[in-house]
Amino acid sequence: MRRVSERVSRLTGVPRRGFAMLTVLWVITVATIVAAAAGLVGRDAVNAARNRVQMERGAWLAAGCARRVQAAIDLLLRDALTDEEAAGRWRRLVRALPTPALRPAPWCEIWLEAAGTKLDVNAATAEMIGNLLDASGLSREALALADALADWIDADELPRAAGAERAWYEMAGRLGPRNAPLADIRELARVRGFESDGLFDSVLTTEPGRVSLSTAPLSVLMALPGFTRETAERIVALNAAGTPLRDLRELPDLLSTGAREALFARYADVARVTTVDPDAWILTVRVQMGFPPVSAGLEWRIVRADRRIIVVRARDIE
Repeated sequence: MRRVSERVSRLTGVPRRGFAMLTVLWVITVATIVAAAAGLVGRDAVNAARNRVQMERGAWLAAGCARRVQAAIDLLLRDALTDEEAAGRWRRLVRALPTPALRPAPWCEIWLEAAGTKLDVNAATAEMIGNLLDASGLSREALALADALADWIDADELPRAAGAERAWYEMAGRLGPRNAPLADIRELARVRGFESDGLFDSVLTTEPGRVSLSTAPLSVLMALPGFTRETAERIVALNAAGTPLRDLRELPDLLSTGAREALFARYADVARVTTVDPDAWILTVRVQMGFPPVSAGLEWRIVRADRRIIVVRARDIE
């Protein structure tokens, strides 16, 4: 080692003692870097473990909040004096529940939305999709959008007159159609013409359910066959007043002659795709834990079974 240091000293002009000092400094630097890297790895591991704990804790808190909402709904239905009153409370569940039931704990955010408030994109007919687009101010694009959506969902590779199948997407350098129902509403942004982020979030969904006459907005109601603007506006007004339809057969007597005739012409179709009582409600709970915050949540699909509710689907959400 001494000979090596002497040879390096002669070649570099650095005194042997200086070379030793440089070596020591180099070793210290490397050791510092290794220690810092180990510290970062350790910190990341601690943070990851902490996040997992927070997410697990958040999931349990979300489940607790959901159970409290479930208990409040069960109590609401059970205390109804008649079956009709129970049905009415289910029909307007968000209004009927006391405010504390939708805020069972300060750390939980609660959302309740009736299935059928938005139009099920997988079950809606091309006519209904076209009507919805017309009502949304997209009359010029309605045919192309409806055909492109139908081509995305159907099982064949034959494009409709204004549609787009796999060949069009490949030429555009995009992923081709599923040729099956949409798995998630976020997939809609991959369909030609539907790329605008969030434009259709308030009116389209992949959540199954007949159109809920007690909760659907004007544009969704106008998508229904045989519905004029007058018909849709009449239903919206009834809902706003807290007196939704109890039966579809009540509707004709509330309409003008023209709107009534349009409804009767498609009455069988309307009865098939609508309901006065929501098929289900979607309960969503979110919890944020820690700092920086870690989000946990769940989503339940609940249905009414006489005077109580049943959870028919449960899944975790981000």
